[in-house]
Amino acid sequence: MKRGRAAQAALLLSPLLILLVFLGPPGAFAWSLSFGQPSGNRVAVGRGSFPRFQAFGIATEVPMRWVVMLGPTQLATVDRDGTVWILDASRGGLGVAARYGEVVSPEAPPAVIALDEDHAGLALVGRDGRLMLWSDGALRSYDVGAPLSQLTFPAPVRLSGQRWDDLLAVAADGAVVLIGSLLSGPRIVSRVEVRALPDARITLADLDGDGMPEAVILTDPTERYSQGLLGDRVEAASVTVIGVTPFGLSVRGRHALPTAIFEDLVPVLAPLIPGGRPAVLLARSTAQQGAVVNALGWRDGALVALAESPPADQGTRWIHVVGVADLSRDGSPEVVAVRTPHLGGVLTAYRRKGAALNVAAQVVGFASHAAGSRNEDQALIADLDGNGRPEVIVPRQSRETLVALELDGSRFVERWSINLRAGIESNLLAADVDGDGLLDLVVADGRALYVFFSVR
Repeated sequence: MKRGRAAQAALLLSPLLILLVFLGPPGAFAWSLSFGQPSGNRVAVGRGSFPRFQAFGIATEVPMRWVVMLGPTQLATVDRDGTVWILDASRGGLGVAARYGEVVSPEAPPAVIALDEDHAGLALVGRDGRLMLWSDGALRSYDVGAPLSQLTFPAPVRLSGQRWDDLLAVAADGAVVLIGSLLSGPRIVSRVEVRALPDARITLADLDGDGMPEAVILTDPTERYSQGLLGDRVEAASVTVIGVTPFGLSVRGRHALPTAIFEDLVPVLAPLIPGGRPAVLLARSTAQQGAVVNALGWRDGALVALAESPPADQGTRWIHVVGVADLSRDGSPEVVAVRTPHLGGVLTAYRRKGAALNVAAQVVGFASHAAGSRNEDQALIADLDGNGRPEVIVPRQSRETLVALELDGSRFVERWSINLRAGIESNLLAADVDGDGLLDLVVADGRALYVFFSVR
């Protein structure tokens, strides 16, 4: 970065540069997206006070692409140029604690990791494919034994008996690797050859109930049908389950599609029945019928079909799987997705009945994803208004307004909304940023980064 541009960026991100402060009126108007939630299910635990909130923002010369909760009152962001920002966030305002210019891949968000019991850090991928770790105010680069994909990020995994995280990562050659010894000298300790998509996200859950995690990732790149909606024209012809143990990695199973594709990057792992084992939810697409929500279950060492939504009955129609939550509070979870988010955007809640995911409610006008982006995290589910019923928080089609919609019987009801100053650029983050026990909301548009603090 040139000196003049760096000085301007530092000025625009100077401490306590407050753009707006206001309280919403009472009664009018989350998956803590630290990319450490292993299952990919975009649901935040906790409650907020919306529409009563206090909002702060800092202007940004370069839009923030990713934002995560690093620790109490601290955020970490990566901007569109690959600059890492460490930000202090409190009711006093937002300030810059550290900045590392244009050093990481902007396509790969930071992962929050535990280095020991009370020592957190960040894992990122450098522009040269090296692993980068931030801790104690320093950003260090490591050759772990093979270059990593610059289009995704390492996933933290806590193995049995450990008080620290190891990392699962996609290597540049498509292997999935386990990286250990993060404090003493990170290195690859195990690898499996799975032909992973270079931009696929690894998600984890205990699929078979034995207390050990399985990793799920999209594999077998193909260009046989692609709209280029998710960053390139390469999609997945299969999804692979990988066993993760202290002894290393092993391929447990693979579900291949002979003609269709998985038009997705993030397998969402969540139960479809109360107390059930996690299902694997993905968008499956064909040129003839478009996309459906495809739910797969792990049974006897194989992925098998559980249920799916009705097809679009038309090609070039995509569906964005947001997550799974009990929106109706009747004890049975709903699958939340946005059909055709780039063409009218139909927010839809599905309920499973046998092998079918049936439409329970829908409403038009929401854009949970920008065409061509690898960011599938611009919608989430959280009880930000604190009434005990979670809302789906999603941008309108203009992408300049965030709306919270609550499921009421067979319809969605708007609970609150927030107008931004430009189109949304980052993921949504719902987390207790200031440590008061309430969920807050963090988001960046094309002009600023905002924190909306819940108030008591």
